Amino acid sequence: MNSIDIILQRMFGIMDSIKAQNPKLYEHLRQVMKYQGIYYPSGAILFHIGDRVDRAFFISEGFITRSSKNKQGTQQVLSIFEADEIKAGPDFMQQTPSEFLIEAISGTFLAYITHEQLKVVYSLFPEAHELASLIISQHNRKEARLRKLLLIKGIDLVESFYKRYPKLIEPGSVLTDKKIASFLKISISLLREHRSELFATRKLIKPTNKNGK
Repeated sequence: MNSIDIILQRMFGIMDSIKAQNPKLYEHLRQVMKYQGIYYPSGAILFHIGDRVDRAFFISEGFITRSSKNKQGTQQVLSIFEADEIKAGPDFMQQTPSEFLIEAISGTFLAYITHEQLKVVYSLFPEAHELASLIISQHNRKEARLRKLLLIKGIDLVESFYKRYPKLIEPGSVLTDKKIASFLKISISLLREHRSELFATRKLIKPTNKNGK
């Protein structure tokens, strides 16, 4: 069971590691966000393409994905946000319509703040502007590292992906193969072929099921 107080304390620690903040900011956020935690047992679409992104999230457990859709409706996962990340992009900061489909994956717990609440934060704690900029810069650096990962070819790409996201190793338990394959820009069959070979050679360790098998 998630305790929002414990979750917020963890979020404050992460924020402080990026740039130390006025302790009064954390007390203000604690009061604002104490009832703003949501668990998604089956996953959910947070924002459709074109929606106004009115909330930023701290991921306590699970994953958020950011995807595009082409004219045929085919979805491609572009970004994967994981536990202990703050999801607050330019569309939230600038209040522009989302260019992407943003989803919470099943088993995800999020704490959130609205844009209206954030404006109050900025009025009380102007120094928080810099923190927001640093959070976006940190995300941009992560995205740059992932773009380098996607330059890897063949089975090495699949191995690197799962070592970067070990919680996704069990096939279909968190993200579907279709979504992972779209992120890696390979076919589902090739993803499965490479993954099976990595399990067979023990370069990846296949998770045991509930019966220990």
